[in-house]
Amino acid sequence: MRAAPRGAFGPISRTVVVAILGIASVVAVGPMLWLVSTSFKDRGDVFAVPPEFIPADPTLDNYAYVWGQADVQQYFVNSLLVSAGTVLLNVSAAALLGFALGRFRFRGRRLLFLLGLSTMVIPFPAIMLPLFVATKEMGLTDNLLGIIIPTAAINLWLSVYILREAFGGLPDELEEAAVIDGCSPARLLFRVMLPLVKAPLATSAILVFTLTWSEFLWPLVIMRDHAKFTISVGLQYFMSTLTSNWHHIAAIAVIASLPVVVIFLVLQRYFFSDVLAGSTKG
Repeated sequence: MRAAPRGAFGPISRTVVVAILGIASVVAVGPMLWLVSTSFKDRGDVFAVPPEFIPADPTLDNYAYVWGQADVQQYFVNSLLVSAGTVLLNVSAAALLGFALGRFRFRGRRLLFLLGLSTMVIPFPAIMLPLFVATKEMGLTDNLLGIIIPTAAINLWLSVYILREAFGGLPDELEEAAVIDGCSPARLLFRVMLPLVKAPLATSAILVFTLTWSEFLWPLVIMRDHAKFTISVGLQYFMSTLTSNWHHIAAIAVIASLPVVVIFLVLQRYFFSDVLAGSTKG
């Protein structure tokens, strides 16, 4: 019996698939759209019956109010500095390590890689206490570096995994030609290899930025000075003080989400090209 062509769906199958994808999209996107809608409502419209998905009288007063709070602006700046610093440190170290593991042949290379990957399965609460003690001994409590360095180290092997695969997939002939032309290992990395792995670099940057921006537990543990809070901790603080002002909470939540959305939109072409390249490899 002849098999049906790959990707061939009957009318009923297509309808079922579209219905499932539609329901999944509503479940995934619906809460975010409702959050954005709430951020444009007055306090009295938040609990209107029947609920209004599109506000009858949208207002920007909620955004003006929460952004006018000096603490919110400071939290936002702190998160930008922490996330940018973490991405820079993480991707820089991962590029060097990924290049070495992907292109060089040395004894113990595979064991080192597997040991590094094994650290990714260790739950963060298991290492939080010794990490806090080490950070405190270095005098980095109530210091943004106390968030940047540990967060970059914790997510290091995620980026190393992505970049090792990228460097290892480049043709050997390219490296041989560069060596013949007199390229040192450092010049080979920065002049030849890095420009060819822009998509994996962007993928690593997006993932690390998102993880750092949304990190809550470690900044809460390491920071005591309110002026040093990140936006995720600051959002929780505002939720505890503005318990009934859901329109204000929604506005600050939307503001807190904007940098991740912007970073993804700017780098999405590299991100999707990397995903598609990985799905078609081999």
